[in-house]
Amino acid sequence: MGEANQATGNSVFSDESVKTQIVLNNINEGVVILDNRGIIQLFNPAAEAITGWKAQDAVSLDYRSIMSLYNNADHLIEDAENPLVQCMDRSTTFTNDRIWIRTVSGRRVQISLKASPIINGGNNNSPLGVVMVFRDITREHAEQNAETDFISTASHEMRTPVATIEGYLGMILNPKICTIDDKARDYANKAHTAVKHLGHLFKDLLDVTKADDSRLQMRPVLIDATEAVREVTEDFQDRAQKKKLLLNFLPDQHAGGTGSIRTITPPSIIYVDLDYFNEAIGNIIENAIKYTPSGNVNVNVQSNGKKVHISVKDSGIGIPKEEIPHLFQKFYRVDNRETREIGGTGLGLYLIKKLTISMGGNIGVDSQYGRGSTFWVEFDSLDRAEAIKRAREIKAREVASDPSKAASARGTFGK
Repeated sequence: MGEANQATGNSVFSDESVKTQIVLNNINEGVVILDNRGIIQLFNPAAEAITGWKAQDAVSLDYRSIMSLYNNADHLIEDAENPLVQCMDRSTTFTNDRIWIRTVSGRRVQISLKASPIINGGNNNSPLGVVMVFRDITREHAEQNAETDFISTASHEMRTPVATIEGYLGMILNPKICTIDDKARDYANKAHTAVKHLGHLFKDLLDVTKADDSRLQMRPVLIDATEAVREVTEDFQDRAQKKKLLLNFLPDQHAGGTGSIRTITPPSIIYVDLDYFNEAIGNIIENAIKYTPSGNVNVNVQSNGKKVHISVKDSGIGIPKEEIPHLFQKFYRVDNRETREIGGTGLGLYLIKKLTISMGGNIGVDSQYGRGSTFWVEFDSLDRAEAIKRAREIKAREVASDPSKAASARGTFGK
């Protein structure tokens, strides 16, 4: 009898599908399988426990009808930032622990999510669907979220009095408004510099807390990266000239080729939030100027048709090799004689990285201590078909928010 039972047990465990089902039924992570249309094909017991939905009710529904993804500001995550959509579009695994869902009763739950593509016969361009693995991290992040909210609120509230102080100091320093002696002017100048630094710190703290808890509201648009970077570079020309640095925008120097032959380069069309893109590129250029005592800063935009590569190369103090792996960490600053004299918050590069990654880009640095640095960011370049698709998505969102724009949607780019 015992031998018969053992034989029966062995036959059960020899069935791979049964073993898979046992694992899915007993793990603590929710597992949901979507087909390439976003329709739920599998919903394990842990997913039921986290969401409150029963598998028999969830299977065959579009995941958005029961598991729409929200950011910390309780706004639906748009497709450009949605890890499930991007996993399907790019055939790449995405992870995110700053996502919220609503249970069947309407309760908000913060989840840590990993989305992996189901590859179709090795063809990375045609995934069959997505495997979504997630867990409830609401409690473990409650304390961290409270700390973030405090920093965000405090930073926001402090910016107003700091701006007021800065304004009054500016009036004191204006000879048309106030007459003060040289000693008082010196004190006022030092106070003005200090309060500007404090205001910058509060702004960085506010931006970083927004980035950390996914409250950055991305509004991606189609932009020509070359034109956008040119405009940002022009904004820093005065600052570079005050330090007697040459700030060069290399695409302008190479434009036109020689004689009557024009240099033709692939398009540099990317899909990003323009404000955050400008902030990231501006911070990189600002850092290059700040840490370059003399020489030049070269800004370049290159495209190979698949990627747009933006680089800022300086002839500044450089970064020690052992410091580079830590460079993009929050509050991390290279600590040596040169950097102590310059100062800084240790938040700039961290924020640049958060903004770049949030827009789907990559960031890196190449540097030699004493010989300068090259910071670079890279984004996917859109071909005509992709640009048309994105343009239609933008127009659809505009029409959805303002139906009066429907008429103007006809005959636009991509007709």
